[in-house]
Amino acid sequence: MFTYLDAHPNRPSLTEIFDDYFELLPQYQKVSLEQLDFQRALFGFFPCYKDSPLQYEWNRTLAIGDSSGSQSPLSFGGFGAMGRHLDRLTTGIDDALRANLLDSKALARLQPYQPNLSVTWLFQKSMSVGINQTLAPNKINNILSTIFADMDSLGDEVLRPFLQDVVQFPALAKTMLRTSMRHPALVASILPQVGVGAIASWTKHFLSLGGYSFFNNIEETVDTRRTTDKKQYYADRRRDALKYGSGGDYKR
Repeated sequence: MFTYLDAHPNRPSLTEIFDDYFELLPQYQKVSLEQLDFQRALFGFFPCYKDSPLQYEWNRTLAIGDSSGSQSPLSFGGFGAMGRHLDRLTTGIDDALRANLLDSKALARLQPYQPNLSVTWLFQKSMSVGINQTLAPNKINNILSTIFADMDSLGDEVLRPFLQDVVQFPALAKTMLRTSMRHPALVASILPQVGVGAIASWTKHFLSLGGYSFFNNIEETVDTRRTTDKKQYYADRRRDALKYGSGGDYKR
């Protein structure tokens, strides 16, 4: 069982959510608790930040794991959140050490804005319920099943990257267009749920994702060799930001 919650003080505590899990387990798994021999209980939570990745203001300091906010918690958590970025980070940290660029401004380039990460925030919001909201019991499950069915019908080039938590502009645009045309009532029902402000904020990230995708394709054809280690460091970090921020690092 999983859920998406904000940090509103009226939300149930983590232990209350775990109690709900045990109450629902017999219905969900069709087995009584008396029939189970518990070996261990696995329970945890992943923090999610609207403004990610997180930027530290201190020199010589770099966040890692979940504390970096480098990857969406939709699929990955803990140090696994860094798995996709290990090549970029290890190379970047080595470059920073060699060029002695260890101030907060330089290290911030290792945690760049990623529009394909920022757009996932709305996905989470569409799968959560506000404090004063009331949704149909199967509303969120219907949203998920409908969108995944549309993505599946569009082929592996759309579905596979998303399942690996890599959002790409062409795949996202195709999915949105198909879902809007085939299920307009469902799309319309999501708008009041998430709010106009969230949609407007998300639209900016969506357009940025398109821009990153465009410029990443251009950057791949440009010679980025520079005359000094410092200039090379910043040029390489810009290239990495475009590549990872557009999902251009994805490999099947």
